[in-house]
Amino acid sequence: MFSRCNLTSAASCCIPATSDTFMYPCTLQDTSGALRSVLDYSFATPLRQVQASQVYQAGNTRFRRVVNDLQNGKPVKIVAIGGVATNGTAASSPGINDFFALYVKYLKRAFPNAQIESVRNSAGIAPSAVVSQCLGSYMPSDADLVLLEMTANDAVGLDDSLLNGHNAKAYELLMRGILAGDKQPALILTQSMVPGMGNGSTPFYLTPEAPQYAALASYYGTPVVSMRDALWDSGTPTNNSGVITGAVLQDDGSTPTDRGHKAIADMLVYNTQRTAQDLALLPYGDYDTQSMAMTVPQTPVYGDVASEPSTVLSNSTCTWVRNISGSSRKCPTNMGNMCNLDYASRANMLRTYDERVDTSSQSSNKAAIIGGVVGGVMGGLLLLCGLLAYCIIKRKRHAQQVAAAADAKAAARRKAAANGHGVPITATTSP
Repeated sequence: MFSRCNLTSAASCCIPATSDTFMYPCTLQDTSGALRSVLDYSFATPLRQVQASQVYQAGNTRFRRVVNDLQNGKPVKIVAIGGVATNGTAASSPGINDFFALYVKYLKRAFPNAQIESVRNSAGIAPSAVVSQCLGSYMPSDADLVLLEMTANDAVGLDDSLLNGHNAKAYELLMRGILAGDKQPALILTQSMVPGMGNGSTPFYLTPEAPQYAALASYYGTPVVSMRDALWDSGTPTNNSGVITGAVLQDDGSTPTDRGHKAIADMLVYNTQRTAQDLALLPYGDYDTQSMAMTVPQTPVYGDVASEPSTVLSNSTCTWVRNISGSSRKCPTNMGNMCNLDYASRANMLRTYDERVDTSSQSSNKAAIIGGVVGGVMGGLLLLCGLLAYCIIKRKRHAQQVAAAADAKAAARRKAAANGHGVPITATTSP
């Protein structure tokens, strides 16, 4: 455990960093006192591990703008998009001591004059392909900062292809969609542990956060913080190059416990403090405004992300559906239907998938028509074909009614998201 210097005097900042204590050096001058409240925080995660969690900082222009706005008391909307960690699942008091609640609480204390609004949008178990397709339901148009926590979700059916990974393509589309937001939001890739990584069954390297997502972070200049890197050294090593840590539930090796949520919050707080320190050394100015004027790179890392985005999302979603259903479900025909499912659990997802998603294809429809004609010619099967056609039409109408109801619910969720209420999938309270 360690704490930041509160800058009450120059002398108090002269303590060198050790394994247990860490304070900024005397060379850092805080003439305005703005850093005092920012650095007033106690970390539960050891210094070495918190530093290890700061995988990539990039140019950090967008987050510098957000922290500068916070320091100047401007309105800032912070949005968390992700899976069970974002939802607060397994925290002893969701909405109070999960990582997002802890981080927002810190920001409100560190920047007391800022007008901070927080939006928690959990995607449950949905992968990046679905969130990208349905981004309007998850990200308010006026978001200033987005914490994206999708690593665990995207680990289902992990694709180890470095050159043609379907998960990485969907993740890139999701990143591009967020970065293209109206207010040029800052994006911090908040990487949680993938299933099995905390109970010894998944090795260190088997996660989409590296190298695929790390390459995307470098290309788009987005900071990355890693729960894996923060907790790995403190876990108990196993014989298969894994670790066991109490920071996650042992049944899935991924869902953060209170300790895990505190570690993620520590990572984000440390990143915020480093950015505030950077602003003290290099105040926000022309360099930042010029950098903010730059748009999202026109050419993506993966070429078909730009040329065939719908195909990329469809292929990625199809692979995910087959993996999570054990190949018992066909691929969706209309990707828009995927926005209307309940992703709170695998069982809920499969149930609502069967109820609301159309998996028929144009070719199968044509085959049915041809079959009906042939059946009509065959007098002995005429009645049977008629009954079959009636059942198909009735089922299709029912599916249309269900889809219409789901669309209405989705529209209500989008309206709620626009109003800053988010799309909670379980009973959690806003931070």
